Amino acid sequence: MFRKFTLSNGITVLLQKVDGVVSVSSGLWLRTGSRDENANECGYAHFLEHMLFKGTAKYSAQEMARMVDRVGGQHNGATNKEYTCYYINIIADHLEMSLELISDMFYNSLFLETDIEKEKGIILEEIRMYEDYADEHVLDTFTESMFAGHPLAHNILGTRESIASITREKLMNFYEREYRNDKAVISIAGNFDISEAERLVKKYFSESKGSSVLIKQNFSYGRIYRKHIEREIEQVHFALGFDGLPKTHEDRYSLFLLSTIFGGSSSSRLFQNIREREGLCYSVFSFHSSYSDNGLFGVYCSASPEKFEKAKSLILDECRLLSEKGISEDELADAKSYLKGSLALSMESVEVKMGHNALEEMTFGRKYSFEEVCHFIDKVKGSDIERIIKLIFASREVGYISIGRIEKPDDSILYLY
Repeated sequence: MFRKFTLSNGITVLLQKVDGVVSVSSGLWLRTGSRDENANECGYAHFLEHMLFKGTAKYSAQEMARMVDRVGGQHNGATNKEYTCYYINIIADHLEMSLELISDMFYNSLFLETDIEKEKGIILEEIRMYEDYADEHVLDTFTESMFAGHPLAHNILGTRESIASITREKLMNFYEREYRNDKAVISIAGNFDISEAERLVKKYFSESKGSSVLIKQNFSYGRIYRKHIEREIEQVHFALGFDGLPKTHEDRYSLFLLSTIFGGSSSSRLFQNIREREGLCYSVFSFHSSYSDNGLFGVYCSASPEKFEKAKSLILDECRLLSEKGISEDELADAKSYLKGSLALSMESVEVKMGHNALEEMTFGRKYSFEEVCHFIDKVKGSDIERIIKLIFASREVGYISIGRIEKPDDSILYLY
């Protein structure tokens, strides 16, 4: 059973009852992320997410953590380019406690100066930790380079300089501008009574929190086609790619299937040919990052300094082969089965259901059933994939970012053909 309604203050509420489970996942989702930061606010969305866990007028940070821990629950948050979320997974008996806690964080967080200063140190350590993971670092640098000069290029964590310069006044300005009721979605999935959940949501989320002025950004940006970061590590990590599709594009399922065939599974072309046949790497995959008005399609790989050039060359050969020859009917049929099966398995989690419902609401303004998604997947034809291949590989220039030890890095632009 699924119910959607809107509170009088503008908050959208999504309730999905799931039989046969003992848990419930409750989330507050906000249509704001790192792309909503001004140029001098890099990292603010993520910093603010951290601060909502630091205490309210009613509960200290330790008390909030203990409330969830003592009943075996999970309490966390996440910041993305275009959204921020706070969620609690808990035994269904404690639904009211989880909603009260999330509400208190949203409306009544303290943002104490002492906590802000401590959190600067924590996030600076998080930045250092992230930079130690070259796979994540190269993918983020790839996005920053492909959208150079646009807020989508903002690193979600921010920079050392932007974090060090945060003040309470600056953070509160961002909070008051972005954390508004009409940007909020409450999503709950699990074993609960729909009527009781509706009563609780109205009890805890009916406060006024203003309305926001949504400003459509002019999507203009530059592009850095080649960048290398020299680092003394064992492998060269690299990402290369092209423009992709926005989230709502009518051909999005064709792109999902293309990525699955090309490098999205262990039977994909990249995995079988670059890893299994040639033995050049351990990790290689394709990816698509879709946003409200644009997207990226790319390939990640890591290999030893002696092997990465050959791996890169063969990946480009695979791109050319895909562009020239397309895919087979068998590959398309297998990819369809893979996507439907993966979706079915993931939706057994109430947390995934909760998040899936929220993301669909924020993107499409509605929920798509499993059967509807399967229909969208099944109706994709080979000609649809051909059209997407031509669109993705329309440009000769290839964005190419690398991190690692390269004796003489080539700074010239990479070309597909």
